[in-house]
Amino acid sequence: MTHPPEIFAVPIDRAVLLYAPLHGLAALMNRRAAGQLREALAAGGGGAATATDTFTPAAPVAATEVAALVAALRAAGDDPPQGRTGPLGQPYFLGLLPTRGCNMACRYCDFAAPKTTSPVMSPEVARVAIDGYLRILDAVGARAAEVQFFGGEPFHAPHVVHFAVTYARLAAGERGLPCRFEVTTNGLIGEAECRWIADNFDAVVLSLDGPPDIQDRHRPALGGRGTSAAVMRSAAILSEGSCELVLRACVSRDTAPRLPEIAQWFGTAFRPGTVCFEALQPTPLSDAAGLAPPDPYEFAAGFDAARRILAGLGIEAVLSTADTERRQVTFCPVGRDALIVSPEGDVDACYLLEESWRGAGLDMRLGRVDVARGALALDPAAVARVRGLNLANKPRCRDCFCRHHCAGGCHVNHGCDGAPGSYDDLCLLTRVASAARLLRELGQDDAADAWLADRAALERTAVQCDDRLLGGGGPA
Repeated sequence: MTHPPEIFAVPIDRAVLLYAPLHGLAALMNRRAAGQLREALAAGGGGAATATDTFTPAAPVAATEVAALVAALRAAGDDPPQGRTGPLGQPYFLGLLPTRGCNMACRYCDFAAPKTTSPVMSPEVARVAIDGYLRILDAVGARAAEVQFFGGEPFHAPHVVHFAVTYARLAAGERGLPCRFEVTTNGLIGEAECRWIADNFDAVVLSLDGPPDIQDRHRPALGGRGTSAAVMRSAAILSEGSCELVLRACVSRDTAPRLPEIAQWFGTAFRPGTVCFEALQPTPLSDAAGLAPPDPYEFAAGFDAARRILAGLGIEAVLSTADTERRQVTFCPVGRDALIVSPEGDVDACYLLEESWRGAGLDMRLGRVDVARGALALDPAAVARVRGLNLANKPRCRDCFCRHHCAGGCHVNHGCDGAPGSYDDLCLLTRVASAARLLRELGQDDAADAWLADRAALERTAVQCDDRLLGGGGPA
């Protein structure tokens, strides 16, 4: 028989974390029980397991019969997520980049565009892009629209944002479509502008790396002055508004040990719905500033502690590559038919700089905003090419238990064309943080605490090349 391929066995100290994401199943068991399970599944048919074959729990959880697990795992699980195919369907969203310019000089920023001389999107490009997007929604019978703004800093060109929000809301309303608006901002904006944002956006992703000493070191303004007071004021205003506030913190080696402190401060000083922590990715700027990526094990343990603190305050904490609630074939909007329009009117699948994705050997160009014709000129072959940037073409991820929620991470900044199991630091922290989350969701807090305190045990978990229970890997 063909064995279910998506069953993973992850070593947790002396125990084994069984994880079958497409069956919605996880369990912590001892190694003997995991071995029984593997043998029974490999045997085919009824195997050697009977209703009396039970395992001794590795921690105080209800004993589960191996036979019952075998039956559950032989049953059909969910289909693996698949990439999009066929003609352009409903775009994930329309993304607008009003400018690549910015009023900050973040010490690690890899957006190398000139901060003050970047082109600015014209209202005509914004209007044609919105009209073209809405026509696509009409054609597929969509029931809602979504427009997101990226930069640079979008409010470095506020007139473009104001025009686009007003126009998109009116144009979508004429079609009977509710339109959701989201923006990613550095928060270095005036009070009146911030109140307008709070009233007109459904979600605001605000970059704030921590208390003033961290923020002012990581994210100074042009000229080097601190930004903490202004950004904290923006966070307070957005906390009071009707929008959903998402705080996003970039974590360096110096700030990883302070993650619990940062989480407590975020949760008590402001009212975010979500806090997103991401590990710093090295750039020439970060190297020059003496900022290094966090140790992956210290980051993962700190994130686990921060997540628990925020959960106690009713706030969700997210590490984008370790969200075990998700099932996806691509990590980001790339491959989901998102249409992201540059200031110059190019339509791309990615909001990063063209030089970044071309430097990684990728072509994210989908087409162009044709102002003269008043239309989006999209290349179907380009859409199909970008859709191929998905988990199916990431060999490094093949045997990893995180494959269906991480999906390999950023296509541009995290290449996944290495050999299966050739993990880098982002993989390591993702694997540890994901396993910790699964243990917490199983109620195995004591097991999680002991494992997270044991560096050697964490390393054994993180570096296991093949997690598949029936694939020659797994610790059973």
